[in-house]
Amino acid sequence: MEDTGRVPVGGWTGCYGHVRFDAADTRLFRAEVPFGHRPSRPGASRLAVQWRASGTPGIPAPADDECLLLTGVITGPVTREWVQRTASALKAGRYAHLAAVPGELAGCLVTERKVYLFRSATSNEGLLYRRDGPLLRWSTDPSDLLDGPREFDQETIWRCCRGDMVFVYRDMQPVLPGQVVIMDSDTTTTVEYDPIAPLDLPRRTPLAQYARTAYELILEAVRPYAGCGRIGILLSGGLDSSAVLTALVECGADVTAYHQATDDPLADESGYAREVCEHLGVPFVPVMMDHGDGYLSERWEFPHPYNNMAFRWLEQIADRIQHDGITFLTWGRDGDMVFGPTRYGLHDVLYGDLSLREKAALSRGLLCSRWELSRILRSIAPSSSLLDDYLPTGDNARATDFLTPRAGVPDDRFDDAYSAREHCVDLTVWRPRGLQLCNPLGTKDLRRLTARMPNAYRLLPYQGRMITKPVLRLILSTRLPERIWRRYGRLWLDSPHKNYVLAHREVFADLIGRPDSHLVRMGVVDPRRLTEVLSEPMLLRRNAEPLLNAAMTELFLRSDARRAPATVKGSTDATRATG
Repeated sequence: MEDTGRVPVGGWTGCYGHVRFDAADTRLFRAEVPFGHRPSRPGASRLAVQWRASGTPGIPAPADDECLLLTGVITGPVTREWVQRTASALKAGRYAHLAAVPGELAGCLVTERKVYLFRSATSNEGLLYRRDGPLLRWSTDPSDLLDGPREFDQETIWRCCRGDMVFVYRDMQPVLPGQVVIMDSDTTTTVEYDPIAPLDLPRRTPLAQYARTAYELILEAVRPYAGCGRIGILLSGGLDSSAVLTALVECGADVTAYHQATDDPLADESGYAREVCEHLGVPFVPVMMDHGDGYLSERWEFPHPYNNMAFRWLEQIADRIQHDGITFLTWGRDGDMVFGPTRYGLHDVLYGDLSLREKAALSRGLLCSRWELSRILRSIAPSSSLLDDYLPTGDNARATDFLTPRAGVPDDRFDDAYSAREHCVDLTVWRPRGLQLCNPLGTKDLRRLTARMPNAYRLLPYQGRMITKPVLRLILSTRLPERIWRRYGRLWLDSPHKNYVLAHREVFADLIGRPDSHLVRMGVVDPRRLTEVLSEPMLLRRNAEPLLNAAMTELFLRSDARRAPATVKGSTDATRATG
């Protein structure tokens, strides 16, 4: 696709619909409404609803009785001609056209006989679907696809309490990055249309060249946002968000930095974030986070468990950003995945695309590292990674002392193809406030670059230290103060959350330990074991994070029980809304 008008449009906040392939009446009912609204069309056999923010242009119909729906950010105007070309390419199977669309988006094309669901390779948008015989339903919000409460099993809820990144619903599927799913009355076909192919670079491209190329690509990623008014950035003061902010300033963007502030000295990163802003001349807005009674709330409604800490913190900072009139919000998400280590070992040093001098230096660095020689030597096998020692398995598994013991539960493994947890935050925090998150570090070209980059350039062992993300450090070494890019080690960022648990035992006893709690009734939480954990400070601190995960899962289960059952499959509830 030609790049006409590099201006991001992010007002398409989701979509949903259904098609009955066996219906005699094939009329298509289409609506464009604010996020979370669900117009009623009783008896409609084909329904397509576009959620969009106020002021966002409508999406023209590609043809009579056809509809294109979008969700996410696209760079460039969505004209009638573009819509018609996109629809024609999908119907003809020319998916390379879709792969060339700049932006982070997913969407749906409804035609007379088929439905096409798609998601770009770099999109973090959630789009799910469910087939029940001749009925197809799809939505950005999984709760639209439910026929009632409790459409999950006990083991999945147990894993949510442990903190695993799992998708709980049995009968629906997410569209994964780079996929198009084509459905008609008889078949469902999935095509991988947007692969991440490594960039073609010369052999032994040095680390410094990777850094130069990476920064050029970051500049290219943020440049469209420089011309769309005031934008925001979630700034921690770490390497990822600092690199994004540096590029935004260089491109002339009108940007304000928002920081989650805490009065816990063990977790306070505000000094780093403030120094970055002062150096770059950017407004710095610290938002003090809640450590008290508002940290957990039964008023929350969740379409999926957010089994993590600090949901209240996300609400607080989103409220401030909304108050300031921000629409586009950037952050450093994907920095860990793109520039950080996913595996590392002697194999990556000796067999990587490196010079002999680099291999010798990195091998010496490994010998001076925290690992024993025998463990380093085992990592010469491509299947062995030194970083496996830090996975939440075996002795490193998260504590579950208050849960009913359960045998044979799979280990938690990171999967970046679909994060139900982040999708939940989109639906409950960002989208209801009109905020569109943008991920400059997750663009296709950056992923192609780092797919080519040797693993040995993601982590450098040096004088007993493990220096992460050396590419970002090189980028920032000439652009930010030394204290920022030389930063090593981490603060204890979990400290405020663990302190909340220590100071609010009665909240957890009441929320997840009572006989009428959903987790107790499901046999997931053992009240006797929970009492033991809450009464012993050492056990309480050891189980603090899973206790918070369990509390958030219980709040999800309560909102799920309140959810009105579906009326008739294929119809919509006119009043139910997310957020």
